[in-house]
Amino acid sequence: MFDFDPETGAPIGPNTVQGYSPSSCWSRGQSWGVYGFTTMYRRTGDQGFLSTARKLADFAVGALSPDHVPVWDYKAPQAPYDIKDASAGAVMACGLLDLSAATGRLEYRQAALRILTALSETCLTRNSARAEAIVARCTRNRPAEDGIEVSLPYADYYLLEGILRVLRPRDVDRAVDLSTV
Repeated sequence: MFDFDPETGAPIGPNTVQGYSPSSCWSRGQSWGVYGFTTMYRRTGDQGFLSTARKLADFAVGALSPDHVPVWDYKAPQAPYDIKDASAGAVMACGLLDLSAATGRLEYRQAALRILTALSETCLTRNSARAEAIVARCTRNRPAEDGIEVSLPYADYYLLEGILRVLRPRDVDRAVDLSTV
């Protein structure tokens, strides 16, 4: 996160709300960055958006632990052994699948499939009194100790979108409106 003065637009500096620190890397924010910059590239054709999406993706994929489920912050002191955030993985998988389609780079698709497989094998709700949805092991706001190892609705949404991207790729544009403007 980077703050700007709302009246002048002058830069104020780095900040964080849900990350460990202004210089760390909150995994769900990183995932939304991959997803969002890839979407912006597809809508505008601007190579700057694609370049940013690739840099964000390359860092995040490189920061994944062997279980392929992101920790809540890639640069927190306990990473990669800290609390997980499956919602970051679900968003990341969708972004990587779209980035693979936009670039033709198979390694992004392969990373997305590893993440989706890991989420399916280790993060689905199974008769849990703590989780009320499909995906468990999500972290809403670790610094505030709010929503640790819970279910989050956007994790369910992005997991289902990721499955759609894999099983019905021709229907994705219509389902999530990736059509060009």
